Amino acid sequence: MGMGFFSGGPARAMNPQAKAARARPTQQLYVPSTNIPDDVQLVNADTNPTIRIPVGHSSLNWTLIKPRIRASYGWLEIERNTVRYTMSRPSRITREADQGFEYNRTEIAGLTMEYNAAEFRARGLRHFFGYSPQDHWDAADSPDSSVNSISKTDSLHTSLILRALQSFDGVVADFKLKQQTTTPPPVVAQPTEVPLPKPASPPSPPALVVMAPSGVGENQTIEVNESSLTIRGAAMDNSGLPTIAINGAPAALRPKGENAAEFWSDPITLKAGDNPFDIVATSPAKATSHFQFVAHFTPKAAPANPRALGKEEIISLLQGGVPVEHVAQLVKDRGIKFTPAPADLNDIRVAGGSEELIQTIQQAATSGK
Repeated sequence: MGMGFFSGGPARAMNPQAKAARARPTQQLYVPSTNIPDDVQLVNADTNPTIRIPVGHSSLNWTLIKPRIRASYGWLEIERNTVRYTMSRPSRITREADQGFEYNRTEIAGLTMEYNAAEFRARGLRHFFGYSPQDHWDAADSPDSSVNSISKTDSLHTSLILRALQSFDGVVADFKLKQQTTTPPPVVAQPTEVPLPKPASPPSPPALVVMAPSGVGENQTIEVNESSLTIRGAAMDNSGLPTIAINGAPAALRPKGENAAEFWSDPITLKAGDNPFDIVATSPAKATSHFQFVAHFTPKAAPANPRALGKEEIISLLQGGVPVEHVAQLVKDRGIKFTPAPADLNDIRVAGGSEELIQTIQQAATSGK
């Protein structure tokens, strides 16, 4: 997002009269993960992932009779629940003073690509963002038309902003895969003497990232309230497409290139308590990576039967002259809502309860009815 964004793009296209005469631009394709610019950062990846992007920003208030267009340059920070813009300096082209903001994700609507910019609406404003490296900000404000080539190059990465807003976890996974595959190997000092032949080093294991269930970490226990669980993630290996097994069962794969694939499981039915999972990625060279975690499932408590009988109700029925056989049948049909202690059973006997009724009450307590 360079000079063209403020001087000729949305700044002019956002004029209502000009917009009516201009067709809506075609949405751009997402930028592949391998093309993430080096100055786009993933911060706090393991605690609160934050995608930090240098941008040019323009906003428009459509609630006014004469719309006000504001523009500036700064840093867009996208988190799982929050979107924040910190202005570094205003644009020299627009007159209105721009300002930063912080929105909850629930306030954002209308995500799209328009006028070569990522657009959304929030609190009565339309916001437009374009990727713009910090060292291009001065050139972007220049009246010199020769900088248009810079703007076109920057705009190739603008759709990454829209993807980060629409598919946050997917972009975080792209960053992690990029970091794992681009980490330089350690520098090894070579001895001055000719070393003896060494056996070939084992192949490197595949890179393995788990994205669902949300927030899961390796060797962690997560709490789950639903009886069904689906596992999703991505894997990459330099020797080719890896295969994935979850607790020994093959996972479904969708190739994303010659060396990477997404994977997912069928819905897995959980048992009450701990459910351990072992996800294994195997490369064509037979090297393996493991990702292990435990899902602790707590079933939702069954609602109590409102018609179940309490101890005092049973005694009241007996003392009121209801036949003991009929009271026993009521216990079988409705169940009880107390845990009978020996003293409780003695009280029921004193009220006229038979041994058959006592056995029926004990069976209802054992069955949980």
